[in-house]
Amino acid sequence: MNYKRAMIIEDEVDICILLSGFLEKNSFITSYSTTIQEGLVKIIDFKPEILFLDNNLPDGSGIEILPQIKKTFPNLKIIVISALSNMKEIALFNGANGFLSKPISFAHLSEYL
Repeated sequence: MNYKRAMIIEDEVDICILLSGFLEKNSFITSYSTTIQEGLVKIIDFKPEILFLDNNLPDGSGIEILPQIKKTFPNLKIIVISALSNMKEIALFNGANGFLSKPISFAHLSEYL
């Protein structure tokens, strides 16, 4: 089976575990981090094809760091996660490939896989 790699940067561990479980059932190998800094280090070694990036993290805003991530990893597909649905347009403008509102809908998540 051909596995893909998905990285999750999300400070709520329960959401990381929930997303990882769903992704692993859909042929993904996953890794997660709870801070931007830890996540950026893991991306280098893990080499994911897709990144699920929370907006509100303890060490900054996912949307604000998004352009830097896209510049460093131009082929990385980035899906922003936020409880604030009004952030969608800003996320897409900053380079996100998609947006998921919390609570996360697995039907909507499946569209990005």
